[in-house]
Amino acid sequence: MPGTNARTSHGESGARAVVLRLWRNIGCYGLFNLALLLFIAGLVADGGPVVLPLLVLALFVVGVFRMVRLLRYTLRVRVKKIGDVVPDLVAPGARFCLILRPFGSAGYIIVRSGRGRRTLTLGGMKVTSTMEQVVSRAWSDVYASEAYAVVDPGLALAPGGLVYMRAEHAEWKEPVARLIEAAHSIVLILPPHQEIRTSTWWEVRKIIELRRLERLTVVLPPYDVKGNGYAQARRELCKLLAVVEDPLCLVHLAQGTDPLISGERVDYYEQDMLPPRTLGVHFFRNHGGMHQYRDDGPIMFSFGTGVDSTSLVLRRKSKVSESTYRPLLLAAYRSDAEELP
Repeated sequence: MPGTNARTSHGESGARAVVLRLWRNIGCYGLFNLALLLFIAGLVADGGPVVLPLLVLALFVVGVFRMVRLLRYTLRVRVKKIGDVVPDLVAPGARFCLILRPFGSAGYIIVRSGRGRRTLTLGGMKVTSTMEQVVSRAWSDVYASEAYAVVDPGLALAPGGLVYMRAEHAEWKEPVARLIEAAHSIVLILPPHQEIRTSTWWEVRKIIELRRLERLTVVLPPYDVKGNGYAQARRELCKLLAVVEDPLCLVHLAQGTDPLISGERVDYYEQDMLPPRTLGVHFFRNHGGMHQYRDDGPIMFSFGTGVDSTSLVLRRKSKVSESTYRPLLLAAYRSDAEELP
């Protein structure tokens, strides 16, 4: 969605996100293999041995073909006008997952995929997923239905695996409110290196007003990638939790402004409540204040005074990959199915 406290993304093509994704896939090791291939080709041209270069070339070609196949999936974009999609989604019996994040941030959170590591048969490259793909694949594994996201009307390239709904910057609020009210599950992706925008606060307000908080899951970037903006995203999550604790700060929010948030409560969530490796939060109805810590899985805890809900927080000690997010997302989706409409 557009915002007032961050760089606007009118005309966002998605090309920068694709370049970032390619770099994460290829990396220094892949570039080294390419340089090695060129070096050996030079030796062959000068009359050197042929067998080793042919073997290296064959492995590299296999890797390129594998990456091309994966990137075809990555760059396959299904974009529809939001007005053409909403009536079917809000119809009785429809079940879908709504992905929320600011305009211009599609594909910027890149996660290791469980579909392969850097190997010779990948030409030294590795397989990754975007956060949108992680969310949508987990959703389709549970319900075999689609995940949807609203995007900038100028978007040309975006990660595949979900349906994108094109909305103009001045016309997104009414259809998004209808989608929030009808969605089976809502996933809010906090993008790297951004404060929560005014438009996102509007969405949070609608989620609370429409009593859809127990359908909401918030996910963060991986914490183990340097420069990934995890620390700031975690701080923004703490702001969101402070607002959920005192939703009255959203009720009288003027158009185009952000809520006044208690810095003390933000510090409380950041320093005392959330584990240092939190990757996401899912909101539940009150389960009696259950408070459980585990080193390798979820933590369930109740918020402070004034919050009638419980949250599921995921933390892991291992490297963050797509499989690290899946337990949180699968538990969230199944919990949403158990909630009363």
